[in-house]
Amino acid sequence: MVDPIFTRGPGMTPSVLRLVRYAMLAGVLLFGGFAYYQSTHRVPLPADDGAGANLPMLRWVGLGLCVAAIFGMALLRQARERADVATRPNLSLIGSALGEAAALFGGVYMLLGGDISIYALAVVIFLATWTFLPADSESA
Repeated sequence: MVDPIFTRGPGMTPSVLRLVRYAMLAGVLLFGGFAYYQSTHRVPLPADDGAGANLPMLRWVGLGLCVAAIFGMALLRQARERADVATRPNLSLIGSALGEAAALFGGVYMLLGGDISIYALAVVIFLATWTFLPADSESA
């Protein structure tokens, strides 16, 4: 007898992908709002002992994640064109997850004392995945 847990189902439908993407966007925006609020209401530490975050290095890491998300989106778009219709929404979700990861890192960077630029760039990349990796199988 075949175990129903490990059998492959019909895959993700475009409507489920849209719902998951909206949930991802809500989480990114809520975390970004919290991080921005915390960064604008920061209490300065009395003495800097050098134990803080290395913000210039984290900025480069954030920019690297944004570049990796862009390249990942391009690779997934090519793979999506060759894939069958049932697996296209799954590849689109992976591309959106790359953009979400960069946006969440931008929020962490902002929370640690950095500016909003990494977060804003990553949110734009995340929203670009909605266009370049559409939920509808017949699009693009």
